[in-house]
Amino acid sequence: MKYRINKLIALLFILFAGCRTVPIVPPVTLEEPIVIANLQTVQKCVLWGESGTINLQDIINKKRCAMNPRTVIGTDAKIDLIVTKEVQNAGGQMAVAVHPFYNPWDKGASTSLSLLKKNAKYYDYIAIDYEARWIDFEFVNKCKQFGKPVMIAPLARADSMIKHYKDYSRMEDITFIWWNYSYKLEDWQRFFRDYKFKDSTKHIVLLSIGEKYRKYVSDNEIDGIIKELPLRAGCFSPKNDYITFQKFNKELEKLK
Repeated sequence: MKYRINKLIALLFILFAGCRTVPIVPPVTLEEPIVIANLQTVQKCVLWGESGTINLQDIINKKRCAMNPRTVIGTDAKIDLIVTKEVQNAGGQMAVAVHPFYNPWDKGASTSLSLLKKNAKYYDYIAIDYEARWIDFEFVNKCKQFGKPVMIAPLARADSMIKHYKDYSRMEDITFIWWNYSYKLEDWQRFFRDYKFKDSTKHIVLLSIGEKYRKYVSDNEIDGIIKELPLRAGCFSPKNDYITFQKFNKELEKLK
């Protein structure tokens, strides 16, 4: 009897010794989706004209933006009141664009405030390009005295945010038009996850679309940003590539 038991034990040992051990593989855990806090946006597409003026033909012409002016906020850095009125009469909105590197704004804060005092009443918004030393928290707040909603266009990039985020985080009743030509969808998602703003602020993403910028962000990525980011998007200098812009204009018009 003892012999049979020992033989059985020996047989079982040989059997199990010949089996491969199966490694225990931990379950695959997918990265948690990036959650963006509820941010207010503006239900218009901003067409940023940089140093010039977005006119009605830029908006409606089939060879240009081919958009309904009612869905657009254009910018005017030249104080062209005739062109501005034409866009507004067609149902569009216009922002007087304070750009510190171009005439007539390049003479500094005092001159710019004087120009706004005289002309802001003709516009729907005041838009400020956040690029010069004298464009700061104090200047932005002074622009509110003219009775128009104020927008600022900062650069959404690490070095800029290190320098200015303290001011951005305490701004109230401001619309941020965030610009960066190289951010992909995930970069934008992380940006709006990592930085916090006052509840009274609104946010728009200003995209660089087309051939000039394609080496940084592909057309497919631009399409994804417009569709997936829970904020309205606009376009920086659409004239750089109207044909590519027209691939996205209907998505840009959709409400968020």
